[in-house]
Amino acid sequence: MTLDPSFDRWVWLSFFGLLVVLGVRAWVVESSRGRLTRTPGRIRALTGASVVMVCLVAGMLWIQGGQQVFDAVVHRTDPVTGLPLDQPRPVVAPNAPPADPNAPVDEHGNPAQAPAVPPAGTAAGP
Repeated sequence: MTLDPSFDRWVWLSFFGLLVVLGVRAWVVESSRGRLTRTPGRIRALTGASVVMVCLVAGMLWIQGGQQVFDAVVHRTDPVTGLPLDQPRPVVAPNAPPADPNAPVDEHGNPAQAPAVPPAGTAAGP
């Protein structure tokens, strides 16, 4: 699964929208406290809008990586490589020389095997 970084802006905008709706609802509830009557329709509408925004933010977070995190936790895999966490990782030699960019490659793009060089002081060939 590939995450789209440009989609992050929509996640943040939906979260900001949730905060705005919750703030407006809190303001309406607190400003109408003087009227001890039934719940006004605008408070019910803002409560419904709050629920919709919470669902929107949760859906956006699920799409933008939540599913990947959930699968990694449930299946115990690394979310980047997809390999199980129970298996040992291959060890890479820290002092390995870098690959020669001018080395020949075979028809598949893999580095070609260098011809065997006999050790110094021995005769080459029969």
